[in-house]
Amino acid sequence: MEKKDKHIGIMGGTFDPVHNAHLALAKQAYRQFDLDEVWMMPNGNPPHKKDTRQADVAHRMNMVNLAIQNIPYLKLCDMECTSQTYHYTYETMQMLNEQYPDTRFYFVMGADSLFDFDDWKEPGIISQECVLLAATRDHCPRSEMKDRILELQERYGADIRILNTPNMDIASGDIREDISQREDISDVLPAAVAEYIQCHGLYQNV
Repeated sequence: MEKKDKHIGIMGGTFDPVHNAHLALAKQAYRQFDLDEVWMMPNGNPPHKKDTRQADVAHRMNMVNLAIQNIPYLKLCDMECTSQTYHYTYETMQMLNEQYPDTRFYFVMGADSLFDFDDWKEPGIISQECVLLAATRDHCPRSEMKDRILELQERYGADIRILNTPNMDIASGDIREDISQREDISDVLPAAVAEYIQCHGLYQNV
């Protein structure tokens, strides 16, 4: 494997809204794989979530910025925040490698995505453009993940490593629902994000 000067994690997602489990996972990737930084990349138009977003990309970017403002190794990356119809991971990783040839990128993906990887657009290209960090999930035994990783390594030549996931059962959809019901969400969001949501009246009618 070609030696690179920098090692950067990429954590994509809708971040609608960004919450404490997102941050915990980014921190875990940073520590476990000795990364220089982790870039949080809100997706403007994710092809797999066509009708689920409640906040526009500007709000979601602002919330990520607030969430990471005191964590120096977490950075906001706006590469997928454009008017393009949909953003595909293979295109994003190709562009990142072109712009940062001295950097090895590590793309964080969930365990569910590991098993759906064949359905992604151009999985072979993705496998050559970055290291894949597959986050564990309680419902998915490690033995099954390891078998799946071996399968994808043989099929695509992928470099896939298991990312230990903090045990935090938090989902953005549940948070949006709780906000619409006027429930307390202070324990699952950074305080600055919760304040931003309140000030801008986000997720009031889910």
